[in-house]
Amino acid sequence: MIKLKKLVNEIYAVTPLEHDKWYPAHTRDSLQWTLTQNYVPLYPKQIESLFGKVPINSFHVTGPENISTLSNVLGKKKSISTFTKANKSSQLAKGRGVQTGSGGVIFYVEGLLLGRKAEDFDTVPDKTGRRWVMGLHVFGDNMIVRSAVQKAGLPDYGEWTDIEDEIVGEVEDDPKNKDLGYREETALIKKKLAPIVQKHIKKYIDTTNKLLKKHKDYIQDTMRTKSNQNSSWWNEILIYNTKVIDCFVLKRVYDDYYFQNDSGYRNDTKESYKKELLKILPENKITVGTPAQFRKWYTAREGEITI
Repeated sequence: MIKLKKLVNEIYAVTPLEHDKWYPAHTRDSLQWTLTQNYVPLYPKQIESLFGKVPINSFHVTGPENISTLSNVLGKKKSISTFTKANKSSQLAKGRGVQTGSGGVIFYVEGLLLGRKAEDFDTVPDKTGRRWVMGLHVFGDNMIVRSAVQKAGLPDYGEWTDIEDEIVGEVEDDPKNKDLGYREETALIKKKLAPIVQKHIKKYIDTTNKLLKKHKDYIQDTMRTKSNQNSSWWNEILIYNTKVIDCFVLKRVYDDYYFQNDSGYRNDTKESYKKELLKILPENKITVGTPAQFRKWYTAREGEITI
C-alpha cells in the first residue's frame, strides 16, 4: 500500500508552494507568505494604531466583469489598489486595466490610506483582507524581515514541510488510527496542524508588527507621505473603507452588448454590467466617453498624467 506520507512528498515535489491539502484558503494564503520570510502583512487596525486614519482620494480601474467584486469591498476593511499618477504611455492613462485586460471602468474613490509608493510595488491581498508587501518596499532592505523572523525561530518552506511530515507520521504510525480511511486520516492531520499554523501566523505577524513600530519614522516618510517622484508606469496607493464618488466608463465598454443586457438562460440569468454598476452609484454619477475625454475627467479630479 502507498503510504500517505509518500503521496504528500510527491505532491510537494511538484507544487512545493501550494499547501492546498491541509488548510482552508484564508489560512493557506497567509501561511505561504510567511514562509517566504520576506513579506510584511499590512491591515487597517495595525496601521491605524501606528499612524491614525488618513483620508485620501484616488482612482481605481477595473473591467466590467469585476464591478460586482468591487461592490463587495466598499465600506469594508478590505483594501484595494488605486493610483493618482499614470505615465502617459501606460495603460492606466488610457483607462485600461492592469490585471483586468481591457479595463474601461474607472472609479474615483475616497478611503483611508493603508500605504503608498511612487511606483507599483506588487502588493498581494490574502483571503482575510491583509495586504502582503515585500520587506524591501516597507523597510528599504530585503534582509530586515528575514533576519527578524529567523531570530524568532520561525520556519521557512523546507522547515514547514518537516513539521507537516512529522504530523503525518504521528497520525500514520499511531496504532489507534490503523483502521482509518484516507479521508479520516486527512481530517485528523488537518485537526492537528490547525493550532500549529495559527500560532505560527500569529507569531509572524507579531514579529513584523514590532518591525513596523521600530521603523515607524522611515515608513512615515516612504509609505505615508506623498512623493514628488514620477514612475515610468503609475503609483500605487492602498486604501480601505472605500467609497465611490463617481465613475467614468469608456464608450467601447459601455456600448458592449453584455454591458447593456442581461445574459444567461432561465434560472441562470446574469444581470448586465450596467445594472451591477447602478447598484454602486446613480446614473448621473456615471460619465461615458472616449479615452481623450477620460483624461480630461481624470485630470479635473487632480489625477496626474506624467511624462
